[in-house]
Amino acid sequence: MADGGLADRGCVSLSGSRFLIHYPQSTVTTDTPIRAEHESLATYLTEVLGRDGCERVLIVSFSQWAMNSAAVAEMASTLHAMGHQPSVALWADETPMHDVGWTTSHALARLTMSPSRDQHVKTALRRFGLPRDAFPRPPIRRWVPSGALPESQLRYRSAIRELTYRGARVGRAILQVNPDTNTPVTDEHLWPQAWLEAGIESFAWVFDQVTALMTKQRSTAVIVFNGRFLHDSAASEAAEAVGLPVLSFDFGGNDTDFDLTIDATHDWSALQGRMRRMYDTWDPRTRDDVGSSWFEERRQHADPRNTFFTESQTVGVGVDQPDGQRMVVYFSSSGDEISELDLEWGDYFYGQPGALMAVAEACREMDDTQLVVRTHPHKRHKPKRDVEEWHAAVEAARPDIHLDEFSDIDSYTLMRQADVVVTYGSTTGVEAGYARRPVIVMGPSAYDELGCAVRVTTVEDLRRVLADPREGRWQGAVAYGLMMRRRGFVNEHVRLAGDRQMLAGVELRDSRPLVLKLSDVLKTRTWKRLASS
Repeated sequence: MADGGLADRGCVSLSGSRFLIHYPQSTVTTDTPIRAEHESLATYLTEVLGRDGCERVLIVSFSQWAMNSAAVAEMASTLHAMGHQPSVALWADETPMHDVGWTTSHALARLTMSPSRDQHVKTALRRFGLPRDAFPRPPIRRWVPSGALPESQLRYRSAIRELTYRGARVGRAILQVNPDTNTPVTDEHLWPQAWLEAGIESFAWVFDQVTALMTKQRSTAVIVFNGRFLHDSAASEAAEAVGLPVLSFDFGGNDTDFDLTIDATHDWSALQGRMRRMYDTWDPRTRDDVGSSWFEERRQHADPRNTFFTESQTVGVGVDQPDGQRMVVYFSSSGDEISELDLEWGDYFYGQPGALMAVAEACREMDDTQLVVRTHPHKRHKPKRDVEEWHAAVEAARPDIHLDEFSDIDSYTLMRQADVVVTYGSTTGVEAGYARRPVIVMGPSAYDELGCAVRVTTVEDLRRVLADPREGRWQGAVAYGLMMRRRGFVNEHVRLAGDRQMLAGVELRDSRPLVLKLSDVLKTRTWKRLASS
């Protein structure tokens, strides 16, 4: 039940001042043939970049997570095998501010003679055949900002969002990771001054270093992780500033290893285009079974990527349905996951509270209609102020039933009980479409162009669809499930040996637990210090 097409992004949580992203491992094994979305990585790279565009691709990595490291190794080895000259900037331990994906101090790793995961990646790629100069260090040794660092005295979210460095959107990048678990989405909250200054400096460092490196190496394209987080965003913006194509990688479907796309991060229209093409070109004898299996696993709470949201719910438990009344169920979305999108919010009822109130008022105007609000279970882990503001919005809407974030009611049973499902963009919408329920979506989503849900933008549209709800196109929902299972690529060079990732006989493993623990202490202390100012 992740939001707005983000079910494929993993479970994101905060612990203390640490930002954790849990990436469940692919179910692929080396002896299981899996058809992925794309035939091969080499084919896709040639298709989107052309032969010349593949020649000197720069892969910049600021993460030491398992999936990221394996994807970097796979992309670099593939480009090398194609006869090109990739460069791999493994800079997780170089940035002024610890990246969200930093896990291991290289100094501690050397001291204990226990290499970090990204150091193992370098060793493996060298053994695979990449030359020594394929792993560039930051080219500017005594760095000073190439442009003026933006002033950050105004510490509200809306003011931070407007900050730029050399034309690059540093503010939006900073807002992607909260300083601590108490940082709300509300604009009235003041962000820590030291955190902002550190983020701006580190963004500028990456922007300048990547710009210098691209020029020095005459790069033809740049690959980054996800493209949203602080340092990846800086690298992406640097490439865009000089006109180079940018590709973003992320983890793939439940059955595949990783995804890579030239589409902009959060271009959900492009993602839905991929879904439609994938479904239309897949074997008709198997596509519905494969796509349906994603939904069926989630219905049974068997998908590990969804456990974070369903752990408090009991399979099969629903609500007492009212006699002789239609039941409209509103499933909320987790607001912080959509707060930084570049959207015209007037097209989306100016946010969830406005959308919920519109639904409540429309339902009260209709005879024999009961409104049930299901608060997103992610609220169990959200800042206190965000939770309070959402509960205030629910109270103002006065639904007939409110199922809060701790309710054991099973969302999948509830959606099947509903006569109409309404959501602001939660993945629950496409899951309800798969369950053949009429679905109305009022906010940004990754399924509103698939035919399985109806998007409304005005109160008049909302009333009309509520008065005459229609079941959507079931195959559109299945196309979404097919993408969630087989999105992206299956590794060709990085192999799984049990639960170990191997390339050229080298295991891509972490440092010793002690090194990871000490590194985590360093990161936690630094983030707490910056967050407390």
